[in-house]
Amino acid sequence: MKKPILPLLGLMLFAFSTLAQEKLTINANMPELTDGDPVYLWNAFTKTSDSTYVKNNSFSFSVDVPNGASTFILQAGVNPEKTGLGMFMLMQTGKLNIEGGNGTGFKGAKLTGDAFVSDWLEMEKAMAPADEKLNQIQDLNADFNEARKLGDKSAADAIAKEMGELRKEVAKIGRDFLDQHPTSSASAYVLNAILPDAFSAMEKIEYLSKLSGNALNGVSKKMLMGLTGSETPWIGKQAPDFSQPDVNGKMVSLKDFKGKYVLVDFWASWCTPCRGEAPQLKAIYEKVKDKNISFVSISLDKDKSKWTQAMLEDKMPWQQLSDLVGEQNAAAKAFNVGAVPAKFLIDPSGKVIGVGFKDGSETGKVLEKFLNEHLK
Repeated sequence: MKKPILPLLGLMLFAFSTLAQEKLTINANMPELTDGDPVYLWNAFTKTSDSTYVKNNSFSFSVDVPNGASTFILQAGVNPEKTGLGMFMLMQTGKLNIEGGNGTGFKGAKLTGDAFVSDWLEMEKAMAPADEKLNQIQDLNADFNEARKLGDKSAADAIAKEMGELRKEVAKIGRDFLDQHPTSSASAYVLNAILPDAFSAMEKIEYLSKLSGNALNGVSKKMLMGLTGSETPWIGKQAPDFSQPDVNGKMVSLKDFKGKYVLVDFWASWCTPCRGEAPQLKAIYEKVKDKNISFVSISLDKDKSKWTQAMLEDKMPWQQLSDLVGEQNAAAKAFNVGAVPAKFLIDPSGKVIGVGFKDGSETGKVLEKFLNEHLK
């Protein structure tokens, strides 16, 4: 029996059009470009580069963007810093057009194309005052170090206070932009690159969870993965139910804890950061165990003996579960956990109200503060 050709052609055309949409296309036409000069495009996420040459004062690229978005460095000619033919920009799949120029290189060129272009230009304009303040902080930091070196405590304290005020102003500018641009593809970049120290990990997660539309790109997903072990913005959503065996084989489900707060902690005996957090987690547990909350740790182990040995060594007295299938753990997959440790705080109604709780060495303090705010 012959298969219909038109539907097959339609599927093929759809496949090719989908592949085409995954490309980033850059077209540049500028009088200051010199024929024969090399042009380089470097993807910061994948750490890969592409190159081409200028022809008729023009060049073009058509490249894959595996994560859908990445920060790129574009350089043309042999001395881009002097000629201004170097630029840094967050780009997505789609089109970027670079036209004209007034002799100042890419800075003076007209940039047009898909939404990510206008998102970036708007972000640069909005964050310009923050950039100025960050430069001031950098200069003051040199003065601060010099004052400390000379043993001038009063001068160092005064400079530190001034830097603190500037950081607050930078954070305010950043918050305003993020609040006003929840769909901007540049929002995650602001959080991750421009203001990496202005927000706690929990604040970053909350902002990332509010993003939508064009803002849900490779940058925001990469940030969420780094902060929570998951690319899914869970806050405010109903937690997926799960059933896992305890050390004696008894099945325990999330619904068994209905009406209580539940801290779900994904870990593994082989996970060094997980084991390092255990003392902090135990200290917090001892402070809140008599309140309306249950701790549930789910291990991504395969070897039961290693799992139970780690439990004994780390002295974790709360509920311990594992289906012993490693990283294919059913509960971990339900929560889209991509790395451990990963934590989710669920309220009595079953909604996720907190995730991650990663803040460097301050993991315990961040989690304890969050729990104290809810367990009153």
